[in-house]
Amino acid sequence: MSDNGTGAPPVLLYAEHVSKHFPGVQALRDVDFTLERGEVHALVGQNGAGKSTLVKCISGVHPPDGGRILLDGREITTYTPKHAFDLGIAVVHQRPQLLPWLSVTENVMLGKLPARKGLMIDRRKADELTRDLLARFRLDIDPEVPVAYLSAPDRQQVAIAKALYRNAKLLILDEPTAALDAQRSAQLFALVEDLAQQGVGIIYVSHHLEEVFRLAHRVTVLRDGELVSTQPASELSQDEVVTLMAGHRITGSVVAESAAVSEEAVPALEFSHVETTLLHDVDFGVRQGEVVGVVGLIGAGGHDLAQVLFGLDRPTSGRVALQGRTYQPQGPKQAIAQGIFLVPEDPARDGLVPVLSVAQNVTLVSLKAVTRRGLLSLRREREVAEHYVGELSIATASVNTAVRNLSGGNQQKVLLAKALTSKAEVLVLEEPTQGVDVHAKAEIHRIVRDLASRGKAVMVVSTDIRDLLQFVDRMVALRAGRVVADVPARSTSYAQILDLTVGSVAVASA
Repeated sequence: MSDNGTGAPPVLLYAEHVSKHFPGVQALRDVDFTLERGEVHALVGQNGAGKSTLVKCISGVHPPDGGRILLDGREITTYTPKHAFDLGIAVVHQRPQLLPWLSVTENVMLGKLPARKGLMIDRRKADELTRDLLARFRLDIDPEVPVAYLSAPDRQQVAIAKALYRNAKLLILDEPTAALDAQRSAQLFALVEDLAQQGVGIIYVSHHLEEVFRLAHRVTVLRDGELVSTQPASELSQDEVVTLMAGHRITGSVVAESAAVSEEAVPALEFSHVETTLLHDVDFGVRQGEVVGVVGLIGAGGHDLAQVLFGLDRPTSGRVALQGRTYQPQGPKQAIAQGIFLVPEDPARDGLVPVLSVAQNVTLVSLKAVTRRGLLSLRREREVAEHYVGELSIATASVNTAVRNLSGGNQQKVLLAKALTSKAEVLVLEEPTQGVDVHAKAEIHRIVRDLASRGKAVMVVSTDIRDLLQFVDRMVALRAGRVVADVPARSTSYAQILDLTVGSVAVASA
């Protein structure tokens, strides 16, 4: 990479011997990292490898304990997110941090809204500027709509527009395609390439190595808080990167064989011609001991099915049955009491209490099991949590560690532990492997298969076709709220399911 004709030095960011320690954890140890103008530099590693900590040091969230960070050749001495933002460093998180009840324009221009005569906000001009900015980067979003009404992909695009409005020179993208379908991902890739050509330096954090090799000029691998390797992407293969991440060669997921499930068995969970505002004539079941993958593009209806099962939405017609009996929960509490547990897509926001400990989260829905005469037994709470920490291989220094300090993959496991303490017979998992590394993904596959082997009925809602094909028994494909395929996973392929979900082939009979 060159200086792009600006005359400025090519190195935009230089992190030298950066270290960071948290209580009980050496998150970073003597890490070097550089980023050039116009470069896409991928940062990869397992969950807990130190990626997030390095990003937080660069973006001013945490000051490093050792080493230094230079931007444009000048050492950063003040570590706050605002100062980093003012310097031109912007982060687009996996789950964008926006103000939901403000409009798109207000989020994009927050703190820099145009004003008339320096007094009154010029909303018309602000909306026009936002509309022009969105159009420039081919983002089709109404600037006047509150962010709360936008889909997850649109929110992410708003976060990117916010960074670009402030002329960010260094853009950090953290798992940017986690909530995007194939079409939106392609649009994002085009945007990243366009920004790089304009001289923006981009740190691309992702577990999706196919994206890394499509976009990145260089790849840096972290493991256990230490720098393992920085090499040109052209000199690496995906297998080599995975080996560097793990410290040893990985041969792939080891998934347990599913127990034989009789096709005549009464489904533990059954949808019969279910209709809602977004679902149309949905008809399929999940038997005990079976893992069924529900797949489709974002907005195809998988999330809406999960909402119905957890009592957050109600069918307008049709029937949902649980163990052969009509199931009409009034809310999550009733759903859990009747034997259904939902592991939501965003565990930190919707399923866990981040400030509480691992033990407190695990036992939160089963307090009766850890109380005696109305008093909480801390010993029993600890024993229950330690049992599931061991069973699910949850990486934590202690069951007393706050959940917010765990990696995304381990937060998912804590939520699975919480589901198991609820004694639910039907588990509904939304995007359980989204944003987790190859090891955590394989471990979640193993846990789900193990749950099925114990007779649990498991429904996994995901947009990741390839991932589902690795560990589910059946694939139920949705398109525009309708079931377009219900087939054994072993008798279909990625291409066939993709064709059905995007609508490039005719609707199959379910």
